[in-house]
Amino acid sequence: MSAETGLLTRDSKGKGRDVDREQIAREVLAAVGGKENVVANDICMTRLRILTEDPTLVDTDKLSSARGVLGFVRRGTNGIEVVFSPGKVEAVHEAIVRLTGIEGDEDVFAEIGSKPTANKIHVHISQNPLLDAARIQSDREAEESGSTGSVEDLVSLLDTIADNDSGSERLDFEDEPADEQSAPQASSGRVLVINGPNINLLGIREPDIYGADSYRALLKLCHDAAEEAGFIECTCFQSNHEGDLIDAIQDAYGSYDGIVFNPGAYTHTSIAILDAAKAVGLPMVEVHISKVDEREDFRQVSYIRAACFETIAGLGIEGYRKAIHDLAEHLGM
Repeated sequence: MSAETGLLTRDSKGKGRDVDREQIAREVLAAVGGKENVVANDICMTRLRILTEDPTLVDTDKLSSARGVLGFVRRGTNGIEVVFSPGKVEAVHEAIVRLTGIEGDEDVFAEIGSKPTANKIHVHISQNPLLDAARIQSDREAEESGSTGSVEDLVSLLDTIADNDSGSERLDFEDEPADEQSAPQASSGRVLVINGPNINLLGIREPDIYGADSYRALLKLCHDAAEEAGFIECTCFQSNHEGDLIDAIQDAYGSYDGIVFNPGAYTHTSIAILDAAKAVGLPMVEVHISKVDEREDFRQVSYIRAACFETIAGLGIEGYRKAIHDLAEHLGM
């Protein structure tokens, strides 16, 4: 199986690929009430669009846990968009068409998209095969000491820890309808922590530069720091894709009071991320684990800094704790 797409399998003739993407499609169909509940389907960018006959049959928990699904967002009364990583959605859509016998129809969803509606968006942290390998190795070592079980048990434990810490490893917030007359009301004490590419490899990626702390340790630190600072909610989101980071910033408008942001390498390249940050106008703290200003010349440039009231660098993951506390102080909490 390809580590990048999760769709390529044992042989080069594509036999395993068809089986895998069809299984993903079957899981999605089961979660939306079965193929009999599908009225129309289509794809847009990394989203699989499905129009259901009876929206009450959609099991969102089941949909969230389906393989390859990064998240979902409801569109209209009967529509739902399922988010996949780049390279997966086309293959899964082909399988959906084959299983339902319904060809894609973008016109149906163009109508739905024009109707404002309040939706909940739910996005998972993206995974990385190297991190998965590290977890497997960690489990093997733990099994030898008799302290834990499988990789699935570890992932389940992470979800439990996140839920108990007044937050989630998933991005979960309201996507309110646009209103030109009035801006959305601000939330009360909610902080969004956004991490860009390769941050999910903490503990594996160049530990002499980024330290030995794992990404899991960073998540727990953020939730603990948010509680200490008085936030009622701390949500952590990570993606290796620029567009996902822009979406997260845009969707935070009206739902979060401020953002702690480590764009990773996009710090030095992305004007689009800067534009998104300026557009929403939320208080933002730029964070870097290493001392970026003392590294390579290309790391001296920070586009996101123009949208931030503070930059914290070189404190390791403890920089996030300072950022969260400074954000709370900036908000007058």
